[in-house]
Amino acid sequence: MALSPWYSRRIMRFDANRCLTAAFQACRLAGTIHREHFRQDDLAVERKADTSPVTRADRESEAAIREVLRRATPELGVLGEEYGQEGDARDRWIVDPLDGTKNFVAGIPYCATLIGLEIDGALVLGICHAALLGPGPPARGSDPARQGETWWAVRGQGAFHGMGTEHATMRRRRPLRVREEGDLSRAFLSHGGLAHFQAAGLWPALGELAARAGRTRGFGDWWGHMLVAEGRCDAMIDPVVAYHDVAAVRVIVEEAGGVFRTRGAVPLGADFRDAAVSVSAALAGSLQDILGF
Repeated sequence: MALSPWYSRRIMRFDANRCLTAAFQACRLAGTIHREHFRQDDLAVERKADTSPVTRADRESEAAIREVLRRATPELGVLGEEYGQEGDARDRWIVDPLDGTKNFVAGIPYCATLIGLEIDGALVLGICHAALLGPGPPARGSDPARQGETWWAVRGQGAFHGMGTEHATMRRRRPLRVREEGDLSRAFLSHGGLAHFQAAGLWPALGELAARAGRTRGFGDWWGHMLVAEGRCDAMIDPVVAYHDVAAVRVIVEEAGGVFRTRGAVPLGADFRDAAVSVSAALAGSLQDILGF
């Protein structure tokens, strides 16, 4: 993927290998914490001010991620879902320690750690690690470096998938590429929670898409976006997301050749909370005609 001069100037300001290694290490530790708490009877669930759930797994994994990133990249700040902004707000990590907390609480393994890197306002790196997925059960006590599935991308270097978070994962990587299906009647669309579509004023648009698309399924949160990047799904429509939900996602989808858009072309940032889509370039126009973005 050719980089614009705007991205190129920012890419020069960070060491991609060092940052990617740190992000892999942070994901590995977060994954260990997720496996320790997953499907445990004593998992307590609290409610935030916005009524969304939060658990010890969310908070402990973010604290662990912050510690790894702080030691490996002390010059960078961190903006996390649970503990907010720390350090530099210009060059910083964007962290969602456990995307899909409701799934986690319900004992459903479709949840992941998302870590993005923002340099001078540009997202230049993204990693998504689903510690509870992969061949075999999410066993506690097994080698954490070999557990789970990982998707990652660095601007200008493509997007990839691999098993685990060990260094060999980067060598055994599989390139990601979106599927270029331009016919909506043959397209496979994924979407977020239905109630959020109604609250966002997108219910009529979703109904039209469902009637015209070849297939629709509700693979929500990070999972739908990764399916787009893998070429297994043609679009993911998220009626409401925050910055930490999609910072890493955007880099991965775009480096896989996809398009990432927000409603009204609102820039991503710490205060962002609105609708967004990941879609192949071939289908982007059809979605825009119906969704308006």
